[in-house]
Amino acid sequence: MAVTGHQEAAHTDDPLPSVYDMFSGQAEQRPESTAVIQGDVRMTYGQLHSDVIRLSEELLRCGIGPERTVGLLADRSPDLVVGTLAVLRAGGAYVPLGGGLPPERLAFMVRDTAMEYAVADARHRHLPADTALRTVPIRTHSARLAHTPPQPQAPDPSRLAYVLYTSGSTGHPKGVAVEHSGLSNYVHWTVAEFSGGRPVDAYLHTPLSFDFSLTSFFLPLVTGGTLHLAPQDQEAEDLATAIQDPALDLVRLTPSHIEMLAARLAGRQGLRGPRQFVVGGEVLRARHLTALRRLFPGSVVYNHYGPTETVVGRCFLRLDEAAGFRAEEYAPDDPLPIGHPIPGTRLTVDRTDAEQAAEGMGELLISGTGIARGYLNLPDATADAFGTLPDGGGRVYRTGDLVRLDAQGRPVVVGRADGQVKIRGHRVETAEVEALLCAMDGIRAAAVVKAREPRNVLAAFVVLDGPGLPERLRDGLAASLPPYMIPQHFSALGELPLTRHGKLDRRLLQDLFEKEIQVEAGRAGARPASDEPAEPAEAMRRVFALCERILGVRDVRGGDNFVDLGGDSITAMKLATACRREGITVRSIRFLTADTLTDALGGTEVSAAR
Repeated sequence: MAVTGHQEAAHTDDPLPSVYDMFSGQAEQRPESTAVIQGDVRMTYGQLHSDVIRLSEELLRCGIGPERTVGLLADRSPDLVVGTLAVLRAGGAYVPLGGGLPPERLAFMVRDTAMEYAVADARHRHLPADTALRTVPIRTHSARLAHTPPQPQAPDPSRLAYVLYTSGSTGHPKGVAVEHSGLSNYVHWTVAEFSGGRPVDAYLHTPLSFDFSLTSFFLPLVTGGTLHLAPQDQEAEDLATAIQDPALDLVRLTPSHIEMLAARLAGRQGLRGPRQFVVGGEVLRARHLTALRRLFPGSVVYNHYGPTETVVGRCFLRLDEAAGFRAEEYAPDDPLPIGHPIPGTRLTVDRTDAEQAAEGMGELLISGTGIARGYLNLPDATADAFGTLPDGGGRVYRTGDLVRLDAQGRPVVVGRADGQVKIRGHRVETAEVEALLCAMDGIRAAAVVKAREPRNVLAAFVVLDGPGLPERLRDGLAASLPPYMIPQHFSALGELPLTRHGKLDRRLLQDLFEKEIQVEAGRAGARPASDEPAEPAEAMRRVFALCERILGVRDVRGGDNFVDLGGDSITAMKLATACRREGITVRSIRFLTADTLTDALGGTEVSAAR
């Protein structure tokens, strides 16, 4: 492997305290302080610590210890916090299993980790019949045994801390195995960078299965701050209000979140926000930063980059002039630099691909303390993605992200070396979706691409054994994939297009998708009036006109499905905001979940006046 150029941040070889030890130290120092808050529910550090010890003793009795995985079956609630910390205290490794995962995916994760136990809240004590998993209630523990439970041991830095599943290329997700050394390294850096030597109050609104969440989850608990938990059923509109809480120091966002906030708070500016926004999960563009600064000018914004395999984030950049960053140098759609490596991290650019190098690009490699152990039970995939640097730089992870270096030598992500994409901050290996499609009857080949911005959806193209696109493809995928991985558009082709180098021509497929969207819009405009059961009221007509403008389609009618028209969570937010300006109150979630626009608007408060 020939590599050129690297950035490296210094680090100490002294062992760092575990994340659990940092939390327990805070619990002993400030037992009456509020550790977790969700609505009217508050837990002090003393209460949380007591519940964690009690549950961890139960896990120790079950034989949980080093290298033993334990599932987390809990909604976003104080119970989730208790369960996570209890697994760590017992010496086990936690595996998030919540978030409405499809049964087949959940069963696969249980088998793949060979887990025997999961801690569960009251809603999740009954598992699918095809899993032999035993649950340990978080709140109602079984009767005490006569003997004293084994005492937990301080975790060895090389032991497993958690396993998070990401999209895989074989039709199944991949379990990323992260050790305590990487987790401790990351959390200690967040304390040094974001706390300023004081407790941090952070807001958690994303699932723990998204490693992006670990910043907000652990940072308050290890600094003596308060972890603010969003309600489990919080809708996008509520996020805009919640993050204006003056108590908050830190909120994590994806660029997709920023677009939703901009839609929800359209026309607003100068709002009071948290002390710091930490943005990641997707490519951050200049227009996202501009929108966030306009809304919350008093908040500091950081760009924070890192794949799950490198423990949340390995490089960051404070986006202000004090850090040498000048926003006015960037066009609206320009990707922003991802910054500098955190302590214990080395960034290297691999330019061995001549075609990429000719365009000034190279693949970003990351090495150092925060590299995952590898993929669970996948030695070949681990060998492909992880390796060693030829100059003795240690173990390295190949990110698959193509970068260019800007004038200051900072990496800027400009593309991918493979088919991986991001949908609302979640990683999607298009090969996983393609493999599941190819396993269906009647499909000979399949290709999945992400639509061009601003659309944030997947489109699937299939080559069939016979005529006629098979029905219910979306339903077939839903048994194995979470909603964000399911394509919203399906089309049949005679063959998949290839580039002159013999590779799948994904750019051409994106062009085809855009053209087909316009054709579908034209077909919608040609439908006879009899498709509508009744003439819509004037207010309904205004909603349809707004939908046409926001989605770029024609002749929208009440029988149309918003998602089938090309809508997603961001355009739903924009439509709901535009409706409110017209005196029509409707939640964006209604557009995403209702079968038709008429159903979405049913029961809404409508004002006839413009």
